Amino acid sequence: MRYAPVFLLALITLPGFSQALRDINFSFQYDPAEPFTFTAKAVRTGAGWEVYYELVLQDSSQHTDQFVIQWENRGSLDERQGSALDQLSVEKIVTPKDIHGVVKLGSSLQVQYLTARILNNFAKRVWFFYKTLLPNYPSNGYLAQNGKPVLHSYIKNNTPVVLAGTGDQQYIVSFYQDDFPAAVPSFSEGMGRVARGMTVDTTYTAPINGTLSFSKQGLYLVQKDTIAKEGFAFRVQQDYPRLTRIESLADPLIYICTKQEFARVKEAKGDKKAFDKAILAITGSPGRAKDFIRNYYKRVEWANAYFTSYKEGWKTDRGMIYILYGLPDELFKFNDREVWTFNSSGTKTTFNFIKSQTLFDPENYVLIREKKFQELWYDKVDLWRNARF
Repeated sequence: MRYAPVFLLALITLPGFSQALRDINFSFQYDPAEPFTFTAKAVRTGAGWEVYYELVLQDSSQHTDQFVIQWENRGSLDERQGSALDQLSVEKIVTPKDIHGVVKLGSSLQVQYLTARILNNFAKRVWFFYKTLLPNYPSNGYLAQNGKPVLHSYIKNNTPVVLAGTGDQQYIVSFYQDDFPAAVPSFSEGMGRVARGMTVDTTYTAPINGTLSFSKQGLYLVQKDTIAKEGFAFRVQQDYPRLTRIESLADPLIYICTKQEFARVKEAKGDKKAFDKAILAITGSPGRAKDFIRNYYKRVEWANAYFTSYKEGWKTDRGMIYILYGLPDELFKFNDREVWTFNSSGTKTTFNFIKSQTLFDPENYVLIREKKFQELWYDKVDLWRNARF
């Protein structure tokens, strides 16, 4: 893959151009109506960091030449502006549909916040994205497909990929076939942390930078040394992030069904008529059933795209809240948490997601559950069941 160096442009005066990261409302990052998606994946190397990134247009009326990405390094979330990166540190490729490349940084014993300011002069808008680079960040490799890094945490089964990394030794691939449970309601006691012990189903070796594919659905962990707390994980799924098979549609309904209704939906298996009948029994009318299916599974798809972790995105705490409540009005990020706020009819509801880093997902978050959410939870479920979302 060839990269062309990106030349950092002079600073452009736009509203909110210099701003502390902790003061930014990041809800746009989970808004499918934005003109683009921006994804970054950090990989720790012997020499420092390689952060792969990709801006993909979602709006056909936009053009990639309308967007400028300016990179800087910050020492804290409180800094209003960081140090601009040297032009030789940033490489990019521009196509009509995307801008992608890699940012290379030296190692540091301090936490770094690699920040991208994305500018669109035509729309007079600025978007901020950042990646927290911890000295003990565990990821030291990545998947590549068609010559590009895979920046999300999932791939489809039987798709050829490269286990990319440095060195000439082999990778050790561990497969976990655990059927991880869906998140429990926001008012339940306890938090949905990763289980301390997971049983490895299969372990085998694969060459670094070798091509292979994965037929079994589940969680995979790739390491050079199983004793060291280093490696990278990903999920293999069949129809994902959009669920298209009837067999896949049943499980996400657990958030809005009674136990009896959920059992009937599961019994439908691949039978579309039986599945439609079960949905009709929940919603009460064909019109509501149609609206429910279209809107609910669109939320499930977005949850999978945004929040896939060691388990499917819709099963995560953030995915669950996103499906039921939608896009938060305010989303603020701190070192140890994300804070989501919803404003509805003069009522403000705030959810706190605490960062719970694991080898399987350094960006994992769990919801702090509280009894006070119970009434609102059932109100949201009732709205979904009556297609009044």
